[in-house]
Amino acid sequence: MITEIDVEVPVRTAYDQWTQFEDFPLFMDHLAAVEQLDDTHVRFEAKILGLSREWEAEITEQTPDQRIAWTATDGTDNSGVVTFHALDDTRTRVVLQMEMDPQGIVEQVADKGGLADDRAEMDLRKFRDFIEQRGHATGGFRGEVQRDPEHSRQRRVERYEAMTKEELAHLAAERDIDGRSQMTKEELVEALAADDAG
Repeated sequence: MITEIDVEVPVRTAYDQWTQFEDFPLFMDHLAAVEQLDDTHVRFEAKILGLSREWEAEITEQTPDQRIAWTATDGTDNSGVVTFHALDDTRTRVVLQMEMDPQGIVEQVADKGGLADDRAEMDLRKFRDFIEQRGHATGGFRGEVQRDPEHSRQRRVERYEAMTKEELAHLAAERDIDGRSQMTKEELVEALAADDAG
């Protein structure tokens, strides 16, 4: 899923506001609470179609005024990146890319109905309205988190190892990985991790 929006604030303002994870519930209605555990770990509590969900995410890459990438470490299977592009001195394009594997029948139905895409678009519109009305960020984290490819790969491998062979085969089919029908579970894990790495 990829969605974007242009906001009428400088890139630094848009980026700084996005780093204030605990303020997400102010413009993301489905989030009940967000807790910043440390510089690279965040806990989320959400209501999704009436169901409560909790998960933690690790910030895997963070470059001021450019990008923030994350991956869920428990409670759900999602990852993504948000990037910030200065259109001029007072306008910024915010691009959100997410990949998720819906958990349970309710989330799978919602995903097939496009509700996750709709929610992401609504979240970006509400983010735009929030930051444009304020005119400045509620705070800002200017530190950097460097991408560690080996650590990120290990996290993905662990996540795939926790899945059943059928779930792995489904993911491999979605990604059109060659030879998937003859692969063992271990081979599917390796093929998916290699596909993630590009």
